[in-house]
Amino acid sequence: MLELPSNAEAARLLEQLGASPADRNEALAARPDPEEHPELWRHLERCHQDVTSHMGSGLSVGGYRGFPAFPAGAGPVALHLYVWLYLAVLPETLRYHAERGIDPRTSWETLSTLGPMMAEHRSVHGIGGVGRFEQWCPPLKFRGAEYRLGRLEYDRGRGECPDGTTGFLLHLHIPSGAPLSPASCDESLGQARRFFGRHFPDEPLSYVVCHSWLLDPQLIEYLPERSNIVRFLRRFALRPLTSGDEDLADGSMLEYVFGQPSRTGPVTARQLAELPQGTSLQRAYVAHLRSGRNWRARTGWIALPARPESA
Repeated sequence: MLELPSNAEAARLLEQLGASPADRNEALAARPDPEEHPELWRHLERCHQDVTSHMGSGLSVGGYRGFPAFPAGAGPVALHLYVWLYLAVLPETLRYHAERGIDPRTSWETLSTLGPMMAEHRSVHGIGGVGRFEQWCPPLKFRGAEYRLGRLEYDRGRGECPDGTTGFLLHLHIPSGAPLSPASCDESLGQARRFFGRHFPDEPLSYVVCHSWLLDPQLIEYLPERSNIVRFLRRFALRPLTSGDEDLADGSMLEYVFGQPSRTGPVTARQLAELPQGTSLQRAYVAHLRSGRNWRARTGWIALPARPESA
């Protein structure tokens, strides 16, 4: 049954989850109410049921769609609805972590991405909340499938392996923040092998898989070989492109490279002319599109040892 925390408890939790005072205050002022916001409340109940009924479940092939974004004019209650969803789910998530023997520091490091997500939403869209973002990773975190381990994040699941079989995988995600240095990636991947081997021993892992524009080998044409991005890309064996494999990333890269809202349509020459050119990655993005080509999200694998490292 869906129960929201009191405003006092919500304020305490939002602070612990890394939300700024301004974001906390806006969230509290946008508290959903079943009588005043019946349609939003029903959506909140459906999402709550989805997360709690899948507590502890990892991903399966094609079995996860996330939660939809709201339009810009939806209003503050809608734009903060998922904030309240995660606050309502949080006690169940922490209970699940405790049952798996996961230490509280890892729990809060994982779940405290909510505050930075709220800050990013304000920076990108100019309004509070998280509702303009499609909800992919947060629901996985709050149902115990995804964890922040050092610089990188991983969610558990089953999927296709390079040999065509289906096995247990870690899906790797790259949150914004500190540089993607080789040392930080090495440390995180080592943590992941130990963490999942210890807390999910019934899921023997075969590979780490990543799907991202950061794995587009076209980046090598523009960035130096010793750059963090190129060295990250080199870790992965890429899945070959097939006919019709056109996962274009021109629009989605705007959010991560320039801090602008992602676009679904093509980026125009006028829009390119207005983009900043302060980093080598920003210059690469613009030069590549001006040459008439597109950026693509690619899939790559890292093979894991047959036996995870012990604690």
